[in-house]
Amino acid sequence: MNPTIQNSNLALSLIEAGLTIAGVVAALTPLILWTAWSIPVFYTVLSVGGAAFLVFIGLAKLRGMILQDSESNTPGMREVWVDNLSQRRVDWEHKQKDDQEIRSRQRSIKGDVGREFSFMVRVSSSLFLGAILLFVAAWAFLDFSYG
Repeated sequence: MNPTIQNSNLALSLIEAGLTIAGVVAALTPLILWTAWSIPVFYTVLSVGGAAFLVFIGLAKLRGMILQDSESNTPGMREVWVDNLSQRRVDWEHKQKDDQEIRSRQRSIKGDVGREFSFMVRVSSSLFLGAILLFVAAWAFLDFSYG
């Protein structure tokens, strides 16, 4: 394998790992801020979270520059890719219009969604009504027994 391709794949893998870690830290920052027990901990967590956002932005820019450099090595490749993508989309739309089996599946999926939603509403309302009846019965028992 070409060493430059291997090095760029390694760099992209490390950047992806860094993006993942920075994203997780940035996502957990509000939860940790909520449970901060002192002012120094609050400001420490806030600075780490802010740094995670900055690291995430920086790594995303770096990844974009590396991928842009790899695309520029092959001239005209982006135009070919966009044309290929638009042709695939047009072909897919024609296939969707022509295929009756897919239309019937789409209709059955829509019907299934309606049935599943109505079933979910019936079950949840039954559980809610059952919980209310249980609480009213417990309240009535306690009120009449110890009243």
